[in-house]
Amino acid sequence: MNKISTTARATIVSASIISKAQEQYSSILINLEKQFKKNDEDNISLDFQDFSIGDEGIKIIKIYLEENPIINFLEFTNTRFKDENAQDLISILENNSTITTLSLENSTINENGFKIIAEFLKNNTTLEVLNLSDNGINDDFALLIAEALKTNTSLRELYLSVNFISDNGAVAISEALKINSLLIKLDISRNAINTDGIKSIAASLKHNSSLKALYLCNNPIGDDGVINMAEMLKVNTSLLELDLGGTRIGTKGINHIAMALGKNKALNSLDLSQNNINIDGFIALYKELKNNTNLTRLDLSVNGIDLNMFYIEDYLDSDDDIELDEEPNKEPYEKPKQNGFFTVYSDIRKICRRNSEKDLLLANAIPVLKVVAPEIPADIANLLTTHLLITEDDAVTLRTLGDLV
Repeated sequence: MNKISTTARATIVSASIISKAQEQYSSILINLEKQFKKNDEDNISLDFQDFSIGDEGIKIIKIYLEENPIINFLEFTNTRFKDENAQDLISILENNSTITTLSLENSTINENGFKIIAEFLKNNTTLEVLNLSDNGINDDFALLIAEALKTNTSLRELYLSVNFISDNGAVAISEALKINSLLIKLDISRNAINTDGIKSIAASLKHNSSLKALYLCNNPIGDDGVINMAEMLKVNTSLLELDLGGTRIGTKGINHIAMALGKNKALNSLDLSQNNINIDGFIALYKELKNNTNLTRLDLSVNGIDLNMFYIEDYLDSDDDIELDEEPNKEPYEKPKQNGFFTVYSDIRKICRRNSEKDLLLANAIPVLKVVAPEIPADIANLLTTHLLITEDDAVTLRTLGDLV
């Protein structure tokens, strides 16, 4: 799952449609230059996907970027590098202050090349997004990356999915997260991280206040590992997005996740798809979600459900503080006799609809409350909507309040 942010990306100039022959690199860059001159935007991405980069090619790219310092996104996905080209690539980055995003997904950089990259990251101050997914990275390189994260002062997003990182590598990364205060997105999905690695990551996130998105899908975490993540969610106040899809969550794990959602005050997107969650797990989620007003997206698809369509993706916006007990909600819930999953699904959707109007109501209410209570209008609005969201399942009173405002 690669979620590289390309907000500033204006134009993709693709070189992959041009001949890959070594002797034609000069004409390639001349062609690119003509395209750049036609572009009035400041932010340009240079795309060399599915290319074979040789000695002459990397040198020409280096010279071209030195003469045209307008590129901020270098795309080398599926690019064939020679072993010695890694140092040339780093030289390009060291002499260019505009490149903020680099994708090397599924490249052919060797072990020595990755060591060069890790060393470069230690002191680099310009690169913000780095994608090293699908490169056969093992724990040894994960340790090098972790050491670089401890001193790096610019990297905001790191993608290491589809590699061979196991518990040792995850532990090293978790130690870096205790120190690094800039990284906001980390993708270590589709690796080989098990209970010990997740336990260490969860422990570090109890104290880390910068990471906003963590992707762990398709790691063999299991219930024991997920329980550690649930305990972290009870106290973490910064993580907004968590992907636990395909992590072998069962009954024990989902019960702990449900309790955590009752206490969590920040998470707005949670992926629990492709697990082993049964009807009891759905009911546990329903009970606790009644007391949660910050979750914006919940994916429960592909959990062995007997419906043709079962996918929850409701968007609600809220970040209120809610005081809850440690124990899960004990309110009785009668199990549906037929179409059980669909019934619980409908109940969860009612909660989602209940919450979905909150941002609009807040936006309308705050200007009015500024007149009535100019010092704390947002606090009052949040207090009112939170109380009504928790106590009114169908939000009738909340809608009435919105109409009055």
